[in-house]
Amino acid sequence: MTGLKRCWRPHGRFLREFARTGSVSAACRASGLARRTVYNWRDADADFRRRWDAARERGVGRLHDEVMRRAMVGDDVPVWHDGRIVDHVAEPDSRVLWRLLQALHADTYGPQAAELRAERERQAEFRRRLDEADKRMAAYDTRLQAERNALLKGQEKSHDAK
Repeated sequence: MTGLKRCWRPHGRFLREFARTGSVSAACRASGLARRTVYNWRDADADFRRRWDAARERGVGRLHDEVMRRAMVGDDVPVWHDGRIVDHVAEPDSRVLWRLLQALHADTYGPQAAELRAERERQAEFRRRLDEADKRMAAYDTRLQAERNALLKGQEKSHDAK
């Protein structure tokens, strides 16, 4: 029984640190384990792999929360007046906010936004031209039908005259 406890303590310590930091390297350093060891555990043990995935998700969640906090609320920065700090104000990090926008709305803010807009404009122009062509074809069909009807009426009249 004692061997089992010793075996699981490093697992738990590693997984707690992994969930807290989101980093395998940092969790290994904090728990005194080699990266190869934890990757071997993950590859060999389905239960450990499930717990690994859950810890990674918690770490990603913490990272997401921190990024959102920095982007929306920011960190306290000192307000200086006459060479001394008179207050602190929260200053959002516009770089983080910009990166979030690029990630969440790549079609508008991402590095390829201009190409995506140009492609949408090309597609809209193509649809507009197709619609115009459809209207011209419908008008042409209407004109042909009218001419056909006129010819048929003319043939009927000449036939009736005979």
